[in-house]
Amino acid sequence: MEKNKRFIWVLLAGLAIFVVVPILAFRIIGIKKTGKQEFTTPSASPSATPTTSFSATPRPLTFAEMNKLYGPCTNLPVLMYHHVEPEENAKLNKRTGLNVPPEMFKKQMEYLVSKGYSTVFPSDLANFFDSGTPLPSKPVMITLDDGYVDNGDLMFPILRQLGLKVTIYLATGLMENFNYLTWAKIDEMKTSGFVSFGNHTWSHKNVGGAHDVVLKEISTADEQLADRGLNSVKTFVYPYGLDTAYGEKVLKDLGYKLAFTEVHGRIQCKQKRLSLPRIRIGNSLMAGYGL
Repeated sequence: MEKNKRFIWVLLAGLAIFVVVPILAFRIIGIKKTGKQEFTTPSASPSATPTTSFSATPRPLTFAEMNKLYGPCTNLPVLMYHHVEPEENAKLNKRTGLNVPPEMFKKQMEYLVSKGYSTVFPSDLANFFDSGTPLPSKPVMITLDDGYVDNGDLMFPILRQLGLKVTIYLATGLMENFNYLTWAKIDEMKTSGFVSFGNHTWSHKNVGGAHDVVLKEISTADEQLADRGLNSVKTFVYPYGLDTAYGEKVLKDLGYKLAFTEVHGRIQCKQKRLSLPRIRIGNSLMAGYGL
């Protein structure tokens, strides 16, 4: 019996040495190599109180701070839309997240009018940056991405009735296809004086791809717009909101004045003119967006 107990204790001691010693050796070697001890991350925080060194969120810059760093700046909400079509159509085509139904869109536009907002074109912002031309006291910019057919059939009549300006950013190679605008409709809207148009690439590729593809996408759309007398003050919206250093370089080389992202914000600054923020608007009352 005594011999069995001894055997068990010897066996347990051997297992402990076999398991523990390699772990300690690995830790010691790791410390020598890195100069610091490494710890595994616990599956849950031991405390409900976050530490400032890891959890503190940077404080957003104030307008004055932005103006000092990147100015001149202006407080200009740039609203972002895609589709303005009946909700049943959006559900059928699984794009409710990109849609504001016409009846809600009209309420949103009427709200802007009732609050004294004045709509501006991107060219007005470019003129503010370049020559100090003042903007209205309560400016707002309305933008739509891609160039869908409902922009002409359903959105345009609402804005024309209310006397509001809008800018549509076209993926030019998609025009004349099913569900997209025709060039004839684009010309009609341009002639009204309420609608301007900008570059959204040729086939809606993001600007994070191969450099030759990015250059072709931007420059082809640039040429097609110029051929139709559009986008004379050159402005751009990044497909999917993706801004890259090379994309900005291409835009700068082609003489672009502004480019908009999908980053949320409303302070527009000259030194960030090729990475400007917007506010995505959904199917809800405009008062919920801080306007």
